Amino acid sequence: MIEIDNKLYDFIIANKCSLMNEWLDALGDKSALFYASRKMEQAEDLWREEDDAFIAIISRVLIKEHGEYFEELERWVSTTASAGARNSVPLHLLVSQLGMFRRIYWSYVKKFFEEEPSATSRDALEWSESINDSFDYIIGKFTVEHHKAHEKMLKNQQLMINELSSPVIPIKQGIAILPLVGDIDTHRAKVILETALEESAKQKLHMLFIDLSAVAIIDTMVAQQIFQLMTSLRLIGVRSVLSGIRPEIAQTAISLGLDFQGIEVHANLMRALEVHA
Repeated sequence: MIEIDNKLYDFIIANKCSLMNEWLDALGDKSALFYASRKMEQAEDLWREEDDAFIAIISRVLIKEHGEYFEELERWVSTTASAGARNSVPLHLLVSQLGMFRRIYWSYVKKFFEEEPSATSRDALEWSESINDSFDYIIGKFTVEHHKAHEKMLKNQQLMINELSSPVIPIKQGIAILPLVGDIDTHRAKVILETALEESAKQKLHMLFIDLSAVAIIDTMVAQQIFQLMTSLRLIGVRSVLSGIRPEIAQTAISLGLDFQGIEVHANLMRALEVHA
């Protein structure tokens, strides 16, 4: 049994270049999508070397070399799946192309079985179990890694959007404007609070105009966050001025029992700036 397994392993390794080329030919134009992400991040000889190694790694299951098998396999899967996610290669396409590779890999196993007189049906059944288990593991792990990389990318993009959507814009020495636009949920309100405090300290502000004229809806939690921001600003020596509060926002604040005493409020930003010109 061990001898025939070693023969199959040697056969696959000896034919790994033709196996890889046959896979790329079968993919046709779609191969460009599979490798586009990696071409952007690696030289061609590097990712081809990785794929040659991948064939060797997955074939080790045939000779029961499981020592570093999963570690090396996971490294390849993580690298390829993450690169695909970063460069917007669809998961279904990547998985279907792995399925194509699986079929071609099996065609070489079949070829060996037909040409090797000492191979038995029992050998074929054991190879089927080992190889299919390996490919199932790869595809499952590939899906998980792609999803993780995609979620991380979306999270980073959302964080960047939130930071860009709450800019502290300096208008003169020690004075800046924080124009808020669009809907504000609890998460974004937290980002606004953190960004405003950080930028106020960084820019050494003593006054910050917070304009809400482009904010249509604020829920109770967000209203509390804005008042918390103003309290926090006061603690670091920054005077805050509110402008552009819509009637519905004012009603929300009043219903919460939020105290506007001691807070300077103006109908719009222009009026607030005129007062402090």
